[in-house]
Amino acid sequence: MAKRITGADRVIMGRFTAQWPDGRCVLVYAKHGSMAVVASVAVPGASAAEGSLWEVAGRHCPGSTANEADTYGRWLLCAGWSMSVMPPAGGLVVSGEPWSVDVLKTAVLKEPAYGSDGVYVGRMAFGNAEVLERVGALLR
Repeated sequence: MAKRITGADRVIMGRFTAQWPDGRCVLVYAKHGSMAVVASVAVPGASAAEGSLWEVAGRHCPGSTANEADTYGRWLLCAGWSMSVMPPAGGLVVSGEPWSVDVLKTAVLKEPAYGSDGVYVGRMAFGNAEVLERVGALLR
């Protein structure tokens, strides 16, 4: 069973191309202690983008990397963190709304990057149906 973390910290979300040309998901970025959270959100009624975010990182990083966790983790951390400095057009920011993440991968970095010691990668869910409806609108 996947590790589950919870929080109610600020979450930044935007559309993300997970599979070219039309496999989209909602990418989320949040902080959880000294770690970052980069996850996708399952949107009811929308077709899920194929593959995991870890696989997306693998398609964008060198094929023979000595430390997959550090390389993929940094790539995903950069993708998520960049939304915090330049929020995506039409994106969504929520604060104080309870969320949970089923962590599929954890990458503790050799050296901190973007203000984090590493990244939890997985699937985020919100308890509030109104927030989930607003998230779903990002893909419509």
